[in-house]
Amino acid sequence: MKNVLHLEVPAFQATVEQAANSNYRKRPVVVSSGSGGRAIILSASGEARSEGIHTGMLLGQALKLEHRLIVVDSNPELYQRAMQAITKKVAPYSPYVEPLCYGQVAIDMTGTTRLLGRIKDSAYRMHKDIRDSFHLTSSIGISVNKLVSAVAARYIRQYAELFDVLPGNERTFLEPLALKLLPGIGQTTDRVLLEELNLQTIGMLAAVPINKLILLMGKQALTLHQKARGVDDSPVLPPEQCLEIKEEYTFSEDTNDDNLIMGVVYYLIENGCIRLRQQNKRSNSIRIFCRYSDSKVVTRTIRLPEPTHHEYFMFYQTQKIFERLFDRRIRVRYLSIGFEKLLQSAEQISLFSQVIDPDAARHSALHQAMDKLRSRHGYSVVRFGLTHALNN
Repeated sequence: MKNVLHLEVPAFQATVEQAANSNYRKRPVVVSSGSGGRAIILSASGEARSEGIHTGMLLGQALKLEHRLIVVDSNPELYQRAMQAITKKVAPYSPYVEPLCYGQVAIDMTGTTRLLGRIKDSAYRMHKDIRDSFHLTSSIGISVNKLVSAVAARYIRQYAELFDVLPGNERTFLEPLALKLLPGIGQTTDRVLLEELNLQTIGMLAAVPINKLILLMGKQALTLHQKARGVDDSPVLPPEQCLEIKEEYTFSEDTNDDNLIMGVVYYLIENGCIRLRQQNKRSNSIRIFCRYSDSKVVTRTIRLPEPTHHEYFMFYQTQKIFERLFDRRIRVRYLSIGFEKLLQSAEQISLFSQVIDPDAARHSALHQAMDKLRSRHGYSVVRFGLTHALNN
């Protein structure tokens, strides 16, 4: 029987900014995607949320609600250092510690009771260590798998610091909870389920026959069905040196112009690949996050046949599924692209590569030359036609 612990720091980016600057503590703080009124709120502290401010809100709207609001630009380097510090702090408790995303860590505590005592006691010590060392308040969920532990941590954060789901009670725990607490159900998926099937709780989703769910949700129906029943066999993996590289863009005006959207997608992929090459990394997973003008959110992940740090190949894979990525005809307000599963770059060529690119060497030389020019004269000194309409 596994014992998996999920540690979560709510509103991580805003909370880290408060911890790093004592003048921000106990004051409403938001992290935004820029300084203009149309910038998007990426994270809001508890004090800001109590004033009605939430993630995804326009900065201009937030400032109208709270004139004392402290606005901080996103600082990925600071958040990365904070995640590394948290991971290092909990590492003595288990050899299996996996940073999942900003503010969330999974820890496999299986077999540690003889050495460290009860899992609950270890969890309380982690909570206290992080609070005392970093001025960060965490919530912790414990169960037999990563999924239920994550839901428990998210559920309990409003009431206490720890929730232990006893083995065998996973489905009983999940059934009465709101559907939005289930990881992997975005607002668009949530909307379809609620509108088409009138589902409100995780238990109601679990009760839908799988054949009917397949008709509505397609290939992801089985995964959703298993999640709703608390089934998750994914292991806790050791951490990578870097969680992800993320690029983001807020449109000056909401738009549904396909050419402009694709230009922004290329711009984000291009900038991410420049950072990948600078860090000597490659990625085989791209996560695209889109927020529409009606505040709905869509997230899609593209798996690449092989790791790369060349934008022409990543963009080619994105182009092939563009219509499925942006199938809503609502105007787009904000886009971000995250490069996940980062691997150390290597120049060795696989004999059995799934991708045969006769122009790979030419493209590589082109990118090296452009990187050198931009490092000296800035990004705008040379660019591709797709991005000519962007103001940057």
